[in-house]
This record gives sequence, structure tokens and C-alpha cells, in this order.
Amino acid sequence: MDMVALAEAAERELMLKLDEIGAPVRDRMGIAVRRLSGGVVVSASNDPSGFWSKAQGFGFSEPLTEKVIAEAIGFYRSEGTPSANFHLPDQVLPPDWPDIAAAYGLTRGDVLVKTLRDDRPVAPAPTTLRVGPVGDAGLAAWAAVQIEAFEFDDPDGRMAEMLASVNDIEAITAYGAWDGDLLVATGALFVDGEAGELVSGATRPRYRGRGAQSALVARRVRDGLAAGCRWFLSETGKPAPGQHNPSLDNLRRAGFEVIYDRPIWTWKA
Repeated sequence: MDMVALAEAAERELMLKLDEIGAPVRDRMGIAVRRLSGGVVVSASNDPSGFWSKAQGFGFSEPLTEKVIAEAIGFYRSEGTPSANFHLPDQVLPPDWPDIAAAYGLTRGDVLVKTLRDDRPVAPAPTTLRVGPVGDAGLAAWAAVQIEAFEFDDPDGRMAEMLASVNDIEAITAYGAWDGDLLVATGALFVDGEAGELVSGATRPRYRGRGAQSALVARRVRDGLAAGCRWFLSETGKPAPGQHNPSLDNLRRAGFEVIYDRPIWTWKA
């Protein structure tokens, strides 16, 4: 099995699920989703952070070409999107990619690492925090933790409103870690057939180092196994040489291994 293709397909399906969020929330964020050449293009033209406008999943069912890039950028222009991030593994880039990138103003930025584990059992991770699914009543707090932890620009709360709509998407389960009644960390599990994608991992700064994310990873893997998942995927930032990323360390302790790097190529209108 091509694990890179598996990982990209699962994330493509996750991004397509943004269409299941209620129309008023989608309209406020300016969300439009479109399948394109085996991949997906997502526009969030009213997103002040620029995070949610993404294009990915290209180069597997058909080659990534200049025509595909032109169509994607045409979509973003038609939506009035100020910028978008193309998440493209090096292995799908065509030989003339430097020319294509230069012609369309795509600049290489941060690099993510995609990680994978199989369906081996996972041991619970020790923490003094309570970990479990987040019901509808806790979703506003669930969104607020991510806005704080990731330092998202969200002056009028539209992104928080979108994040708090996660339970609109049937295939996603939101999880949290609580200190007493206070929600201090978040995660989510997306199940796509035999693949489980771990996303939305965030912890309030003063609660980091207390095992919240390790416990959330373990809980989501266990629940995914119960749901029939055979493979689990997650991504995080690639650490600089000589440095480490605590999120990557947590994943590795839970049995995840890095399977490929995925650079982000940014386009600006």
C-alpha cells in the first residue's frame, strides 16, 4: 500500500467535510470547497488568519501539472481569496516545478511531517487530567483553547464559531482534557474507512507538560481501533536541525513514525 497516497487521501476527505458545516457559519468564513484533479481546493476568503485556504491531495490519481495549478489559483481568484497554501509532498512535484512555482508566485515555506502508525494496541498515557469526548455544550470552550494555543487572528470570533461547529461533521469526534471543570487541551479524530486522522491538538500554554496531548493521542487511537481503523495519521511541524518538536515526540511515543515531509507553498493574490 502506498502510505503517502493513503495519508493524502484521508486528509483530502477531511477537508471536503468542511462542506457539512452549517451554511451560516460557512458563509461567514467565506468557505467554498471543490474537488480538483484528484485533490481538493478549499477557500476561506473571510478567514483573517489565512489558515483554512488550502489545496492538497494532488499528484496521485493524475499528474500534478501547470494546468492543475492554474485551475486552483483561478478558483481562489474567483472566490476573492487573498492567499492560499498548497500542501505538496516533494514526490508529486513535476520536473518543471521550479518554473511553475515562479510563474504563479508560489513560495516555499514551513515544512510539515506526516506521521503514521498501524493498528497495534496503544498504552494509556499517564496524566492527572480527565480525557474524553466533548459534547455540544463544551464546543465553545474547545474552540477557544485552539484560538489561544495557536494564536490565531480571530478578532470577531468567526473562526471560533467555525471550530465550534465540529460536531456538524458526522465522521469527526472532538476530544478534550479537563483540569476539574476547565477544558485545557483539545484533539479530534476523523475516521475515513480504515484510516483515522488525528487533528486539532492544542493545549493552553500554562497546562503544557502535564501529559494532555499524550493522553489525547492514546485515547483517540483506542477509539479509532474500536471503530475499525487499521491506520492512524497525524501531522506536525518539522523541527529544525538540532531541535525537537514536543508534538512529534508525543506521536512517536504512541508508535507513530514519520513517513514523509510536506512543504507548504504559499500563493498570494
